[in-house]
Amino acid sequence: MTGFSGIAIILNRFFHIPIGLSTILLNLPVALLCYRQIGRSFLLKSIRCMVISSLFIDYFAPLFPFYTGSRLLAALVTGILGGIGYAVIYTRGSSTGGTDFLIMALKSMKPHLRLGTIAFSVDIGIILMGGWLFRDFDGIIYGMLVNYLFAAMVDKVFYGINSGKLAFIVTKHGKGFRVL
Repeated sequence: MTGFSGIAIILNRFFHIPIGLSTILLNLPVALLCYRQIGRSFLLKSIRCMVISSLFIDYFAPLFPFYTGSRLLAALVTGILGGIGYAVIYTRGSSTGGTDFLIMALKSMKPHLRLGTIAFSVDIGIILMGGWLFRDFDGIIYGMLVNYLFAAMVDKVFYGINSGKLAFIVTKHGKGFRVL
């Protein structure tokens, strides 16, 4: 798990703080810090999603059986489905809070960067910290796989599968210009 949910899992493991509650508590200062960059509408929609997802994590997720199958299969499915889900949330002008606030604030300052790339970069540190604290070095590899797939799916859904970049150069000094 990455983002503030990953930090909340670490806090839960060491201090037995409910994951959803610690996610909300971690979000408050970051939301206030990023408010000017992300805007009121995005913040309010995100707070709604954050509260709903935190309640699901603390009250509904424990009702489901714990998956004990292949970690590779779990990583693949989590990365793909999680990326699609987050892309849908992002396209609705919302997020589930946490590092999403940082990601969107960075995106507003650097609009040329892709959301998935920013998310991947932000979450690497949390994956490394969790793997080191839990002494789960295979978990680092699976976490990086999830994070990569997540970022790729966010970009594919958010920007389109066949998206590309185009640049027009307008100049008076075009003499001798060749297309390679």
